[in-house]
This record gives sequence, C-alpha cells and structure tokens, in this order.
Amino acid sequence: MKFFCLKTLKTDWTLILSMGTIFFLSLLSCSPEIETDYQEFYNKNYDEILFILNGDAETLSAYSPEDLKVYKDLQTVGHNGSSEAWPNDLLSLDDGLYAVSSGQNVIEKYDSRTLDYEGKIYLKNGFNPLTLCLLGTEGQAAIAGFETDEVVLVNLNDLSMTSGFLDVYESSESITDTNATGDNYQRSPTGIAASESTLYVSNVRYDASILLTDDNGDVIEYDGANARAAGNFREGTLSVFSLYSGKTSATLVREIDLDGLLSDETGTSYYPGDGLNPQSLFILEGKLHIVCTGTNGGEARYYTEGEYIPSVYNEGDLVPGTDPDDGVILVMDLTDPENPTLDNVIEIGGSPSGFRYSADTDRKILYLAGVGGIQSYDYEAETALRDSSNPILAGSDPSSDYYSHLFYRDDMIYISNYSENKLNRIQVIGSGKTPVYTRLEDLLCGDGPGAMAYYVK
Repeated sequence: MKFFCLKTLKTDWTLILSMGTIFFLSLLSCSPEIETDYQEFYNKNYDEILFILNGDAETLSAYSPEDLKVYKDLQTVGHNGSSEAWPNDLLSLDDGLYAVSSGQNVIEKYDSRTLDYEGKIYLKNGFNPLTLCLLGTEGQAAIAGFETDEVVLVNLNDLSMTSGFLDVYESSESITDTNATGDNYQRSPTGIAASESTLYVSNVRYDASILLTDDNGDVIEYDGANARAAGNFREGTLSVFSLYSGKTSATLVREIDLDGLLSDETGTSYYPGDGLNPQSLFILEGKLHIVCTGTNGGEARYYTEGEYIPSVYNEGDLVPGTDPDDGVILVMDLTDPENPTLDNVIEIGGSPSGFRYSADTDRKILYLAGVGGIQSYDYEAETALRDSSNPILAGSDPSSDYYSHLFYRDDMIYISNYSENKLNRIQVIGSGKTPVYTRLEDLLCGDGPGAMAYYVK
C-alpha cells in the first residue's frame, strides 16, 4: 500500500506545550543537538518556513528557504495518550499548524512560531483520519475516516466538531462488485475537495482479500483453496455532499461509481481487485480532477499454467490488479456541482498521487508523486506533460525512491523522499509548459518524511 493509509498499511509499501513548562520538559529528554537546533530556529524568527511532518519519527522538522537549512525533530506529535500517532497530514492556517494523526484519531494544533502544542480535536476511536480539506477562510474544514467510511466537519479555530459523523454512502449495496464476495460496504475515503457549496470525497475501497465468485455467487475453489483477486481495490467511488450555509454540516447527495463511468467511456471492463484507487481530488479551472493511483506500483504479473485463470482471460494475459503503469486522471464537469459528469480522461501512467499544494498555478501544471519520479500534467489543456515514461527525477535512486509528498512554491518543488529520509528540492527554471528542472542538494530531514505545510509570518 501507499502512504495514504494508516501506518500498518504503509509498511506494506515494501511490497508497496507551552513554551515554558511542557516544552521544557520535552527538551530534557532531547539530545543537545536537538535542543540547540530548536533554540536557533526560535531565535531566527523566520518570515517563512516549510514544515515537514515525519511519519516514522512522529516529529515536526522545519526547512528555512532563506538559510537553506533543515532543523530536525523540533517537536513531537501525538499528545493523545501512549499509542503511536501515525501522522498523515499537515496544514498551515494563519498562525496555526494542524497535524492529523490517524493512530490517535486526532487533529492537533501547534503554534507556527514556537511549535507549542495548543490542543486537539479528538474525533473517535477507529476513525483513522487522513487528509484535511479547508472549506473557505473561516477555519471550517472537513476530514474523512478511512476505517469508518464517514466524513465530519470541524472548526480549526476553536478546535471543535461542527457536524455529526456523516456516511459517505447511502446503502452498503449501492455499489456491488461483480464476481467477488467479501465486505461490500467498505469505502475507505481518502481524497477530499470542496467548491463553494459542494463537498467531494473519493473512496478507494481498499480490501486486503477479495474472494472471486462464479455467476451464481459461489466462491470459486481452485487447487484446494479459494480463488482470490490479485489486486486490493474494488470499484472506486465519488461521494457528493451538499454543504449547509456556514459550512458547519453537509448532506450526502449521491455516490458515483467511477470505474463504471470509465468503463462506459472507454469500453474497458472492471475486474475485482483492479479498481481505480482514486486517492486525490482537486478543483482546477472549475473542474474536478480525480487522480487515480491504480495498482500502487510493484511488478506486473501474467497468468501462468497451474493457477486459476478466469474465463475472460488466457495464459500470458496481464493479471488484473498488477499493472504498475495504470494511473489516470478523471476530469469531471461541474456545471451541475451536485451531479458531476466525466468530461475527459488523462492517461498519465505510473502510480500518481497529488497533494494540497502541488499545483503551479502560474504555469497551470499539477505535479504528482509516486515511484520512479515526479509526473506532471497541464490542467488547463488537460494533457500529460511528464508521464510515467518521462518523469522528473528527484532522488538518488528514482527507480525505487518513494516520494510521499510534494509541495510547490516560488519555482521550487519540495519532495518528501520517504525512502531516503530526505528533503529533495528541484528548481523550476523558465516559463511555459516545458521548464527546465534542476535538482539541488538533498537534505536530511527526519525519519519517514511525509506531509508538508508552508508558513508565512
């Protein structure tokens, strides 16, 4: 699996405080180097800082674009008990820095200047929050629960929940797999985006074990064992919510079968386990862009003699759910915001993931992370620029590096290189759609770097 889900799934990637008393006490157990780093960071009083959330270390680091220096492990995250935090997302709003921790089911607030811990929103046990989505400029936000298949609206200013927990589906059977059994209800929401009056949530429908069935619904047995799908994603879906005035709550309007839409558009057929895996959502140029990660990398596998081969496939055919080069972007027309329709499909390949600030709004380019390099596409013309065959290279070993997060700002692409525990930096030179990408020196930034957020004083 990819970095999008909880830490226990993330390990599958190899297959895939006040400034006074509280912070002082935390420093007592720190090394002198960390204490010195914090004091220097505090004294510098930078006007701009790029914060980095380290998933494995469960800490916050900071990079100064002015001094080109990383201050490592300045603050720990996860103040909701003794369990692991499993931090996933980081957002900067005004003078607050908000860290999402799926292991402790919290949104924590830190002071962007001092990194003092200022409190939290506890969601609920087992919610497994992943990504925050701002709803305007007044502190309202939405966050979805990967495990509970719900979304909840919160206020970041006063650290409160403003809605109940809202299901991302109307009926557990509203999307039904063909020729597969298992828990049909799970949605596994990940991507989230909002327009003025509508909230969109993408559901990857992750399932670790999908059993194959015949036309009668009976589980297929082969060579003394149940036949299972090779992939782990059911049909991806999009949940559409209408936002109330004030954006304090929402109502589910519909759930859309994205794999079904793609099948209707291209004539391809969905097979159990080979779902789109729609991880990221963006509203760009008035349209909804759904970045579908697909299989999540790995190696392609082909049917061989001696294994169960479905009747629609032959020996030597690609096993569905194992294609490492199946990333696509679905572009949805929002003329009717509550009833989006498929307008275009961008074939970009690879296993792309997008992030909150990975768009270059001047050149109209969206940068996507994955394995093997950075991909990009022109979201104005809706065409691929650097697809999986010609990615932008970032780390020292692009063939195996896993880039867990991207952040674009001021002609710089900042990359969290999870594999190397480094901050990769790429300078973007030149105007237009084909700028020159120059790789700068890599910087160590902490164990398991992930989400990033930019603070301007």
